[in-house]
Amino acid sequence: DDFPITEAQLWGLFLESIAYGIYLVTVAYCAQALLRSSAGWKRLDEINWSMVIVAILLFCLASLDLMFGFYNNLKAFITFGNIKDGALNEFTDISSWVNVMKSVTLVVQTMIGDGILVYRCWVVYNKSWLLTGFSFILWLGGVFCTIYIIYIESTLHTKALVNSSKLAPVITAFWSITISLNIITTALLVARIWKADRDNNAYGIHSSSTGYTHRPSALKNVMRSVIESGLLYTVTAFISFVVYIVGSTAAYPVTDVEVQIIGIAFNLIIIR
Repeated sequence: DDFPITEAQLWGLFLESIAYGIYLVTVAYCAQALLRSSAGWKRLDEINWSMVIVAILLFCLASLDLMFGFYNNLKAFITFGNIKDGALNEFTDISSWVNVMKSVTLVVQTMIGDGILVYRCWVVYNKSWLLTGFSFILWLGGVFCTIYIIYIESTLHTKALVNSSKLAPVITAFWSITISLNIITTALLVARIWKADRDNNAYGIHSSSTGYTHRPSALKNVMRSVIESGLLYTVTAFISFVVYIVGSTAAYPVTDVEVQIIGIAFNLIIIR
């Protein structure tokens, strides 16, 4: 193999550590945006607790994923490093608790990120299920795939990687759903914000965040933030999908980074 699993796992730990450092910076700014205002600390009844809880969940999962990755590499290269094929056997023991938990953090993090995107779209469309129902159905499909992936991986009990023939169909479906959901829902959000900004301009209402109408409006800034965050998340998911369907072990480092990217994308919208 041109990119053995042992090398892929090391690269995954290295790249995820860098991404986690970037993520921590966004966590600090996100916490400030959620808990403080220009006048100082927000009162308890002013805090958006639902977003605070989501931010904490994403942070916990991102941190756990990195810790599981470190433990997995430590066990493979130190504990079993002197045994022939010890590291290889550790990484290919797909039903070991640490490998299963790595998958859990990835798919659950993805579903939380997707769920928040659908929720935002639902709120923006005045809680209309008619317009956001398809996105919600896609999300439910992703939840089903998440449960099925965890079940198969935890009961496989054989030497295999995530591109095992038993896992391949459901993981392929999982990434397809995630990519489709992100493209459709982000497009719906942008369309709604663009229409609101156009209507404001038509009626002479300028949603300027600065008070100067010749500058980009607050709604346009929000739209740009949604597009940027959506692209960041969707492009990473698409790369994960491509490297997975070609059967490359590069899927390991790419998905390791994606766990952090999901948190970064969420934080960027809160910050902006």
